[in-house]
Amino acid sequence: MSLNFVKYWELGIGFLLLSVTGLAIWQWQTISRILDIFSVLSEGKEWSSRLKTPEDLLAYITAHANDVSLVAYEIGNYANGIFFNADKKRPLASTIKILVLAEYARQVEQGILLADELVNLYDIDIYYLPGTDGNAHPNAVKELRTKGYINTANQIELRHITWAMIRYSDNAATDYLIERLQRKNIENLLVKLSIENQDAPLPIIGQFLSWSNHKFANTASERLQIYQAMQPQEYADEVYHLTDMWRCYQEFRSQATKYIKSKKWLGFPEQKAMAQALNCSGTAREYAQIMEKIYSGLLISQGAVKIMREYLEWAMEFPSNQQELDAFGAKGGSLAGIVTEAWYVKPKNAKNARVFALFLENLPAAVWLHMMQNYIQQEFGYQLLVDEKFFDLVRQRLSVKGTGDW
Repeated sequence: MSLNFVKYWELGIGFLLLSVTGLAIWQWQTISRILDIFSVLSEGKEWSSRLKTPEDLLAYITAHANDVSLVAYEIGNYANGIFFNADKKRPLASTIKILVLAEYARQVEQGILLADELVNLYDIDIYYLPGTDGNAHPNAVKELRTKGYINTANQIELRHITWAMIRYSDNAATDYLIERLQRKNIENLLVKLSIENQDAPLPIIGQFLSWSNHKFANTASERLQIYQAMQPQEYADEVYHLTDMWRCYQEFRSQATKYIKSKKWLGFPEQKAMAQALNCSGTAREYAQIMEKIYSGLLISQGAVKIMREYLEWAMEFPSNQQELDAFGAKGGSLAGIVTEAWYVKPKNAKNARVFALFLENLPAAVWLHMMQNYIQQEFGYQLLVDEKFFDLVRQRLSVKGTGDW
């Protein structure tokens, strides 16, 4: 089946918001500083100028097979799916927020949390580190105020904090939710869901602080060696400890903020190394399965899935999506050198929904920046899921490559 359905110019805003991920520590001032460094600029320049169409991204994938995982299939038709490096664990960036949403949905459905509980906005703002999330948090707050969801006492319902996490990929909202949901519950969720090859979400601000902060005397490479020698649970303990320091001590927040916004902060290559080695990771196969179970009502419970879909399917607000789709749920992510996507899509005239998980790592600086500007990975995903000829082309190219898990 082939659908002439993607009105890219109209969906551009939707694509943009899907990719505002906030895990990358970058802002346009940082990018400008990076662009002054020729060595960083030139890394991958030959590829960045070529990535204009989904076919171009397919060429990049085949040329960098060791750095890409791709899973795509029609639900119920697994034999004809694409499973390319499907079981290779890779960093997830903000795509891991799907698991935070899952635990939120579980607790709300079971009455542990109340979606209409009022929370002081200050309790979320405290986790915000300016300049590290593409302005996701202030933009989310601005929209929430415009809609009247923040009252005169500066309070907001818990449900809207979750909305900010998914729609804007608000890191501050995410860290507040991780605190409320509690570490042990988030870690136990993976056991309950029988998810074997995924890391549990960690507080984002704590991850940033573990990369570099004003208290460290050693170099980034020395810290990275220390962290890599740790057991995952030890590193998680460090992240939670730094998160507690940030939340509880104003002087620490002030000094850390000043340091991270200064020229002493990590450059792109150092951020990339940290993210590559330390970010929470998972496999494309299991994230595609998670999206399938969400669409099918089989993740946790039907009640929890209903809650999750209300958030993940925000892009169905766009008239063009309503005309062509019955359902579209998605969560993207980015970090320095990393881009991730996990979706389910149900075209109106398709028998079944399709799922898609694309994890790219080790992206050269020029390629990563280009993808942050033109969202070619999302155009690739749409064409893959709605155009059978393109789907067959991708499957053939990656099968010939011989690196897929079939």
